[in-house]
Amino acid sequence: MEVSNDILTLAALVAAYVQISQGFGLKDKWVHVIAVLIAAIFVFVPDYIQQKLILISIIGLSATGAYQYAKRKE
Repeated sequence: MEVSNDILTLAALVAAYVQISQGFGLKDKWVHVIAVLIAAIFVFVPDYIQQKLILISIIGLSATGAYQYAKRKE
């Protein structure tokens, strides 16, 4: 079985969104449910919407990470 880059990208995005959810106080018992729901959103939307969601997610999460990194340096 070959794992494509698309699946790996989506897995990383889902993991990032789960981490954000935990930051807002999501209890550990709900982490798996939220991960499946977020993955379902990415999988069940039409391809053109999925591509836009991926783009928005990558830009937004990258910007947030860069901001947090710069903030820690100060």
